[in-house]
Amino acid sequence: MWPKRRMCGAKGEKRVTGGPDPAIELSVVVPMFNEAEALPALVSRLRPVLEGLGAPYELVAVDDGSTDGTGELLAAFRLGWPELRVIGLRRNSGHQAALTAGLDRAVGAYVVSIDADLQDPPEKIPDMLALARAEGLDIVYGIRADRASDTGFKRWTAGLYYRLVRRLAGPSVPAQAGDFRLLSRAAVEALKALPDQQRVYRLLVPWLGFPSGRVTYERARARPAAASTRWAG
Repeated sequence: MWPKRRMCGAKGEKRVTGGPDPAIELSVVVPMFNEAEALPALVSRLRPVLEGLGAPYELVAVDDGSTDGTGELLAAFRLGWPELRVIGLRRNSGHQAALTAGLDRAVGAYVVSIDADLQDPPEKIPDMLALARAEGLDIVYGIRADRASDTGFKRWTAGLYYRLVRRLAGPSVPAQAGDFRLLSRAAVEALKALPDQQRVYRLLVPWLGFPSGRVTYERARARPAAASTRWAG
């Protein structure tokens, strides 16, 4: 069903996975490609959220072959942030490959994935974690509340995309859900057990069939420079 592709590991090495660490409650995985401009704002918003959880956490930043100094800036932030782990990919391998590298190495009981551009609000992470704990959920999707700020053409193409995704993965795929989501350790391990291939998590996560819930939010507009800092994959 899914086309096979060799995955690129950290620094071009073979794929490496980490085992769970019972001491870490939450891992947050952030794939990055040329995000030096966005990093200070990301840190200023994300770190207080994570510190405010009152639980042990780690931030897994995956530098997907950036050429704008993202890796050097991450190394500088890491000097004063021991919970920050940095994974560097030798070349730009694409968003889903970078996300796979982060999920493979995250060790928390729960794992949240979020992009670095702050279109998805890190302030919703505590809500996602609280919902998963309260209802025993393995997946919590971040759901965009509406697309009122989008053009008519963008809303039409988004609707077409989600109809196509549902045809491929089934009706359980939630509309307006991207890669901002929470996964339990059980869900992460189920994904890691799948064959080594190019993964599209918007299809695979609903396909698992694990108990799920939703947290809605208003999505921020993309940065004007975002078009030049997107992934090749």
